[in-house]
Amino acid sequence: MKIIVFSDLHGDACGARLAARISRAEHADKTVVCGDIFGGASYKEVAEALSEVSGVQYFLRGNNDYGCYDAFLSSPAEDYAIMYHFGRTLFFTHGHRYNAFALPSFLKEGDAIVYGHTHVTRLTVQNGLFALNVGSLCRPRDGVAAYMLLDEKGARAVDLQGRTISFLPWQN
Repeated sequence: MKIIVFSDLHGDACGARLAARISRAEHADKTVVCGDIFGGASYKEVAEALSEVSGVQYFLRGNNDYGCYDAFLSSPAEDYAIMYHFGRTLFFTHGHRYNAFALPSFLKEGDAIVYGHTHVTRLTVQNGLFALNVGSLCRPRDGVAAYMLLDEKGARAVDLQGRTISFLPWQN
């Protein structure tokens, strides 16, 4: 199982096409976009590009996404997604409501929260939980455009050249 995660495209159609290419090249079983998908006038182009991502598609609403855009997406946008893989619960969200400092009550030790919103890539363990911030593919605030891969080994943040910039194993 391989899950690829993007966040904070902010209406960048080139970024959405890049996300689709990366998702297909990585042969992702599931692709999650953790919000702030839209912004600007290219919402149709962004949605069309994202319809080409690999595997099961999860589109999550960010603080800049509104329900009026949902009809353009190939899968309905949700506020969050919950999955069980790699022996743990994975909670995907944008990060403006839930994040490493504002956790949903059902997560327990060893589970993971995966989010964006800050545009800064950061993989940590806090109070026994994996706090995984994907950063931003299009507007990084830490200077590194990134996406995340989750598999049976752990969480890996990857730059646009395909280099691992951070890795956090599940057995931490």
